[in-house]
Amino acid sequence: MQDSAFLDVDRHGVLRVPGVLWLGFAVMARYWILVVIVTASARRSQQSVLLLGEGGFSWAWLLVQLPIVLLMVAGFQRVPAAGRWAREVWRRGRAIVALAALLNLGWTAHMLWDADDWALWPELFLASCVLIDVAIALAVWRDRFFAQLFSEFPAPEADPNKEPRP
Repeated sequence: MQDSAFLDVDRHGVLRVPGVLWLGFAVMARYWILVVIVTASARRSQQSVLLLGEGGFSWAWLLVQLPIVLLMVAGFQRVPAAGRWAREVWRRGRAIVALAALLNLGWTAHMLWDADDWALWPELFLASCVLIDVAIALAVWRDRFFAQLFSEFPAPEADPNKEPRP
């Protein structure tokens, strides 16, 4: 990121999460997005369930991608009224991105190891996605913009019932 990115702040005075990072989060949470799309389209066509693979729906894969989904939810909660959980999750964002990339890598490696043969869909596509996951994790850890972004969260709202300290 360029230094001008440090000037892009939201109305709460913290750095705005860039669109490219949201896109990276979406790539890392790809199974969650696929499940939502399949669920929405299954009413029209039962064949859309085939997109989930031979074994069908996988709770394990949803669990593997849960950390990045929680980070996305915390990112949407970057407002002064946010709870403590969102602040803590966001501050650990770079570690969560790295963890999500490693979990996706492990899950995909396990799936590829068990595959009888590799095809363009889904095996090589998923292997390509894992490379993107690793690139996202490296970018988040190496770029000082992301270090600053994940260290910022809007200050909590002042409690009107609490007396100010002298």
